[in-house]
Amino acid sequence: MSPEIQRKVIEQLRKEPLPPAPTPPPRLTRPGVEQKAVTGPDGDVVVSGQRARGSVLGSFPPERSFSPLDIRALGVNNIGDLLDAIRPQVSSDRGREDGDPVVLLNGKRISSFLEIAKFPTEAIERMEIFPEELSLRYGFPADQKVVNVVTFERYAAGVGQIDHATSTDGGRDTSSADANYLRIRNDTRFNLNGEYNRASALLESQRDIVRDPNIVDDGRFRTLLPRTEQFALTGTVSGNVVKGVSSTLNGRVQASSTRSLFGLAGDRPLTRDTDASVLHLGTVSSGSAGQWSWTLTGNYDRATADTFTDPGRIAGTRDVARSVNSFTNADLLLSGSPLKLPAGPASLSVRGGVEFRDFNARSSLSGNDGRTKLSRDRTAVQASLDLPITRARPQRANGLGSLSVNANLEVEDLSDVGVLRTFGYGLNWSPLRGISFIASMTDEDGAPTVEQLGAPLVVTPNVRTLDFTRREAVDVTRVFGGNPALRPDNRHVTRLALNLQPLRATDFTVSINYIRTRTDDPIAVFPIATPDIEAALPDRFVRDSDGRLLRIDTRPLNFERSSQDQMRWGLNFTRPLGAVPPGLQNANVRVIGGGEVGLQGALPPGARVIRPEAGSAAARRVENLTSRLIFSIYHTWRFRDEIIVREGAPVLDLLNGSAIDNRGGRPRHEVQAQAGAFKGGLGARITATWQSGTYVRGLAATADGAAGNLRFSDYGRMDLELFANLADQFGGASAPGWLKGARIGFNVDNLFNSRPAVRDDNGSTPFNVQPSFLEPLGRSLKFSLRKIF
Repeated sequence: MSPEIQRKVIEQLRKEPLPPAPTPPPRLTRPGVEQKAVTGPDGDVVVSGQRARGSVLGSFPPERSFSPLDIRALGVNNIGDLLDAIRPQVSSDRGREDGDPVVLLNGKRISSFLEIAKFPTEAIERMEIFPEELSLRYGFPADQKVVNVVTFERYAAGVGQIDHATSTDGGRDTSSADANYLRIRNDTRFNLNGEYNRASALLESQRDIVRDPNIVDDGRFRTLLPRTEQFALTGTVSGNVVKGVSSTLNGRVQASSTRSLFGLAGDRPLTRDTDASVLHLGTVSSGSAGQWSWTLTGNYDRATADTFTDPGRIAGTRDVARSVNSFTNADLLLSGSPLKLPAGPASLSVRGGVEFRDFNARSSLSGNDGRTKLSRDRTAVQASLDLPITRARPQRANGLGSLSVNANLEVEDLSDVGVLRTFGYGLNWSPLRGISFIASMTDEDGAPTVEQLGAPLVVTPNVRTLDFTRREAVDVTRVFGGNPALRPDNRHVTRLALNLQPLRATDFTVSINYIRTRTDDPIAVFPIATPDIEAALPDRFVRDSDGRLLRIDTRPLNFERSSQDQMRWGLNFTRPLGAVPPGLQNANVRVIGGGEVGLQGALPPGARVIRPEAGSAAARRVENLTSRLIFSIYHTWRFRDEIIVREGAPVLDLLNGSAIDNRGGRPRHEVQAQAGAFKGGLGARITATWQSGTYVRGLAATADGAAGNLRFSDYGRMDLELFANLADQFGGASAPGWLKGARIGFNVDNLFNSRPAVRDDNGSTPFNVQPSFLEPLGRSLKFSLRKIF
């Protein structure tokens, strides 16, 4: 219909009373079926319907599913912000890195997360979180959770956002601006995003730091946080190049700079400037051939970094280090069912890939030039096979429910390391609806990165360091760079997981995970200067004739072994705030901001629009339908965390007095909790984190000759976020056009301005572990304005 006819139809519907409550809508399995839309008094259009588009490979049930209303209640801007907001739910503790998930779009691989990170959340039809084992079917290791983002078939909008944050203790301001345009029409997609971020430096003199008598400057020439500036432009285009084959091309350019101060040389401030740039190109194509689906992915990345450092001597040219890192890869993934078993079809995924990486670095330190040129070619083949053993059937009980087993193998050949292997197996058992149990084991070889092997040598003078052996803070020279002697490591990971949804009609889930990790030759950054570390690695430390620490070589190294055992449990609960319209309790619902303005680009032909009278019972039910109460909590309990630095050296028990960083040992308990509410366009969310205290033993002897301890107290912080959709509060459907789709936000990070407290046995705090060093920023306030166009 033309816009004029649509307007007349909507006006006519306004005059008609809301029909009786609808019967529950049928479950839809194909796109293109009828949808129903209800327009509330605030001008938002609520669209209901259920789709099966974008399903993932296999039959893994999601651990959690998010509807558009669940996502809307979080008040986040884009997919990247969304994953940050629910990080405890999407992170994994069994991987090598920070636990970021594998992200799929409409059930398919993407070239990289950059491709969709800036997609507005309003474009999401649903989002699902799956266990780590599903990543095998997409050619990834089984150490990352899988997040599947399914977008609506029709979406078109521009989004602009500006933010400004400041610390209540002063000294640091940050500002950012973001502009995005996204258009989706079935398999055709276009996205363009530009962003700019800047942050001022935070100096030691701007915090309440007790000066050490051995340190001569007053903190005006040392940064706790550097000055930063960044600009990035990202673009994505996707469509069907040929019939049955969808293709995507993604690109990103990014430039950034940082500036740090690290003291004085005479009366001359010492600075370090780093300029970095990133170029990314990615592409992905997918299609099917018979019973098999295929995905071809390729990427090219080039990152450069130039670092200019003032030397510690009184005069002289600056030390220079430059690195250029180039990376090219191509992967082909085939997935299908090679045979059928009595319990269902088997699933096989095979991935083959090649990578080419070049790393070039050069440095000029006090007139001495050094060059590093490394390359790595990698070929890899991975296969994963899932075999169903039994299948639960509604018409009869088999006593076991659904049971499947999995085996996977990866072989990779690295030109500079050799052949590495990864092998794993596991089972997935669901004895009853709402109960699933996963057991898995992985034996994995891992190579050091090219950067760890060959990063340019950087020598930094005047680095504040706590010498645990002498119990004093000193300015030392630190050596950074790569270590060509690094060896591959070998990890053995065992995981047992239980997921429960005890109340079928309620969005309430419980998860329990036990993970045991044993690593031979683990690759690690250099730890802090404790007596245990220095005794195990004496060649990394230089002291003068009086025993004062002068220099530390902090290049990465291999420990001998490490062992960790931990359990992580969590629960999530979500529900509307009030009674919802009958038949819509489980419907997939979409809210289109801005009233009828967004209907043309959002609803397929044949969609039906119904508007309840403002203030009516039906209108209140619609408001309840779009409301949410959210609560989640996750608790990590560590039973063992030990490291052997070198054969014959004592075991470092990080849970009982040993440490490898300035945060002390490893906390035995960590808790992450979140609670939020959203209704009538107003939302609030509180995020809290807490960790138990730790201690470091073996400080220098006290006056009575006893060895001392350094105690890190329990530490917790709370963040508060408030937001309001302006049109909901000022006029609803009759609000001015510039208010429609507008949202303001107010965040308070570290609400109570909490900082870690550290004390030795005498009750004093060593210089380098003062609260402002461990938590420089403190409380910060952020204001944001977002508008959909």
